This record gives sequence, C-alpha cells and structure tokens, in this order.
Amino acid sequence: MNPASSLPEPGPGLVLVTGAARGIGRAIAELYAERGHPVLSVDLDLPPLLRGQTRLKADIASAAGRARILRSAQKHGRLDVLIHNAAYQSAHGSVQEVSERGWTRTLSVNLSAPLLLTRTLLGLLGEGSAIVNVASVQGLFAEQGNVAYNASKGGLVNLTRAMSLDLAPLGIRVNAVAPGAISTEGVLQAIATSDDSAQTRRDYEDLHALRRLGTPREVAQVVYFLGGPEASFMTGAIVPVDGGMTASFMMAGRPV
Repeated sequence: MNPASSLPEPGPGLVLVTGAARGIGRAIAELYAERGHPVLSVDLDLPPLLRGQTRLKADIASAAGRARILRSAQKHGRLDVLIHNAAYQSAHGSVQEVSERGWTRTLSVNLSAPLLLTRTLLGLLGEGSAIVNVASVQGLFAEQGNVAYNASKGGLVNLTRAMSLDLAPLGIRVNAVAPGAISTEGVLQAIATSDDSAQTRRDYEDLHALRRLGTPREVAQVVYFLGGPEASFMTGAIVPVDGGMTASFMMAGRPV
C-alpha cells in the first residue's frame, strides 16, 4: 500500500473577504462558511460570528491594517480565494462638489486597497487561487453627482483586467462582479428615509429589466462561482449581476 494514498485529501484553503460585516460581504462570508470553507472576515466593524470564521477588525486602506491582515491570514496557511468587497460610498457629489478628503478616501479604499492588499498577500496565493473584485454597474456607466464612486469602481473594473494579465503566469485568476441595486442595508435605508418610500422603491426596481432589487445572496452566488474550480477558464471577466440593468442603454445612465 502506498503510504501517500492513506493521507487525507487537503481541505479547502482560506477565503478572505473584506467589508464582511454587512450587505454583500456578509452574504459572501456566510455562503463560504456554510459550504465548509475557513473564512477570514475583515471589516472596520466586527462581522457577525459564523462557524469556521475568523473575524478581524482592520482598515484595508492603511499599511498597518494590511500587515495585520497578513499576520492573521498566515496562521491559516494557503489562501484560496481573496475577495475585495469593502467600499467607501459616503463621498457623494459632482466634480464641483466632492471634497478632496472624500475623493481621496474613496479612491484609497475602493481602488488602491485592492491592489495593495493583493500585493501584501501574494505570497499566500498560488496556482489555482482566485481573486474576485466587487465592482459595480457604476464602474461600467456613470451616475450623475457621484464622481468619486464612479471613478473608483471604473478603476476597479480595469484594475481587474490588469491584475488578471499580471497574475496569470502565477496561475491566479482575477475576475469581478458588477452588481446593480441590491437590497443591502444602505439601499434599504435610502428607500426608507426618502420622501416617498414606495415610489423610491419602485424607481430602484424599475432600473432593472427584472423589475426588482437583487439580494446580497444572489451576488454571493456569482462570487462563489468565480472563486471556484467551475470558473477555471475565466479570468479578466467583469460579470454584471444587475437584473438586466446594463442590457438597455435606456436604463444604464439612470441613478442607482
């Protein structure tokens, strides 16, 4: 008998999710945890505790935060899937209105951090690993009055393509999802606090060909696919998860 044949198959490697305290990030972490993957959930707020999950409070936009993430990830060994989901969305405003501070923070979290955190963790990634960036339909089309977020997500879309080319020789795939209007806490709060919540909800729903909001779980399912072996011949792809929003030019330019 070959002694090697009696050894157990290696279990799944670590899945690291940023922005995992709520919304899409939380749904992604929950899905991976449900399916038996060890998950490192990173956020400025502590995510809810899941079985098989390690929670870490860290700022991905700071060098100290990224070093802390690396130390925690190293305890798990191999990193199979790195999911850049964390986003800063509070710097609304047009070209004339957005503050320099808001612009800088938005680009730092949404665009620079995915690049710099990937470089920090590159030694844990290897042949067969995957990176999934959570972009937005606002990275494909612009929303008036939201210049910083538009620019950051547009940059993330093309960063995904550039990363896929640079990391392909290492056997690392890089893809992105571009969600439409999703029923996250932020979207639901915006609806609830509007002057006419019923009409505002209809307006959000009508952005999509399917005439409804997406759910965080629906985005998580696509992220899970892109991070897994079923998507082994996909890299550099931007996958809209938008209920048909970007299928029509009549909807594409409307606010999200």
